[in-house]
Amino acid sequence: MTRSSRRPALAAAAALTAAALAAACGSSAATPPPVTAPTTAPKAAAPTAAPAGSTPGAGGDWTSYHADQSRTAAAAASAPLDPARPLWRAELGGKVYGQALAFAGRVFAATETDRVVALDPATGAVVWSTSLGTPLRDASPVIGCGDISPLGVTSTPVIDPATGTIYAVGEVTGPGDRVSRRLVGLDVTTGAVEVSDTVDPPVPAGESQAPLLQRAGLALANGRVYIAYGGNYGDCGDYHGWVVAVNEIGAPDMRSFEVAANGRGGAVWQSGGAPAVDGSGNVYIATGNATPDPPEGGPDPELYTESVIKLSPTLQPLAAFKDMAAGGDEDLSTANPVLLPGGQLFAAGKTDIGYVLRQSDMTQVAAIPGICGSDPDGGPAYDRSTNRLFVPCRAGGIQVVDLTRRVVAGRLPGANGAPIVTGADVWALRYPSGSLHEYAASAGTQVQSVDVGPVAPFVSPTSAYGLLLVPTVDGVTALAGPSGVHLPAGG
Repeated sequence: MTRSSRRPALAAAAALTAAALAAACGSSAATPPPVTAPTTAPKAAAPTAAPAGSTPGAGGDWTSYHADQSRTAAAAASAPLDPARPLWRAELGGKVYGQALAFAGRVFAATETDRVVALDPATGAVVWSTSLGTPLRDASPVIGCGDISPLGVTSTPVIDPATGTIYAVGEVTGPGDRVSRRLVGLDVTTGAVEVSDTVDPPVPAGESQAPLLQRAGLALANGRVYIAYGGNYGDCGDYHGWVVAVNEIGAPDMRSFEVAANGRGGAVWQSGGAPAVDGSGNVYIATGNATPDPPEGGPDPELYTESVIKLSPTLQPLAAFKDMAAGGDEDLSTANPVLLPGGQLFAAGKTDIGYVLRQSDMTQVAAIPGICGSDPDGGPAYDRSTNRLFVPCRAGGIQVVDLTRRVVAGRLPGANGAPIVTGADVWALRYPSGSLHEYAASAGTQVQSVDVGPVAPFVSPTSAYGLLLVPTVDGVTALAGPSGVHLPAGG
């Protein structure tokens, strides 16, 4: 079945739920307009992948997890944010686990109720809202474990600036609670459905799709959308880690890579972080442990588990590094790899060892012990001006890693969520209570802390248009500095 023949059915389903969706939305600053889910003609051509390490545009757009293909989470400051104060709160009727995105003068978010929403950055009013389908309302009985319910869109979407399309993957249910994952591409201006594909990986015969969770953020490169899978909380069922890729334009032509083909497990979840992509379009992921847990002390015996893997644009394995110290549940996929200058990358997992690797062949450059001491959890941020990494720690604090000296350099107190770097400042959330913390990247001192309300685990803020955008348990909250919102020209 072609993509174009799938669009009318999805759009009709979205239209049927429009009234209910509108009732579920709200903003403390403005009343949202009616929800729309129109259809339009497909895009004409696929884009060229942005080079790795490219930074968000001068207009302040933020189009993927942690801003760029290298996943540095760094962006130029678009406006002073000290002091930051809440500007608006958009209640969207569901939890938001992924980062908010910003493009073409709009803010975008996806919810666990299987909705993608565009918001006005000045007021938080809903511009359009489109449903991907029906989420899994009571996940645990169907999956056998898990801690997210309802289960809809959990990952961070990705925007293709060349075509003006936002892609999201939602967990959708059919008759008899049959679970599948649907990739939907929407026009950023109207919310019109342009792509709709089932993107479940090609699991072995007799293996169920149900235990899989699409947690890692989406990546876009080489005219393809890259989608990673792991298991749910509790690691129930027979599952493997996977990465699949489908074309943006034309037939999906799915490509796939399977972790632990000789066993089970090897989740690619990365605490919500997205795969990194280098300038040649190669894709980098981190994988977790085999299931059931192997013996403590390492190494994990299964193929490509507890590893950082370099994949070709068509997902052929090119090189891999296995953390030989990782055994048991010492998951290396608790964070995404970050591509660094000079052809290197950084990865860290529950062994509390930070690895600096060569991108070319994935050989080790350095091992930095003492990262967090409490499981690094979430995508690190990299500040080029200080050559420092900022790694979130589950038990609290943001671990500073000095790459020049290759040592840990103190811990920033307060936050435990995945940080971002905006200008000379580091911003990170504390989950689940929901406070947003600002630190001076160079001095390592806290500048301010603002309460934003409860948030989901591992969440990361977004910096765009002079705003800080925070995903919350019921929508998105925006904070602004003294100069307010800074929209791009024409926005």
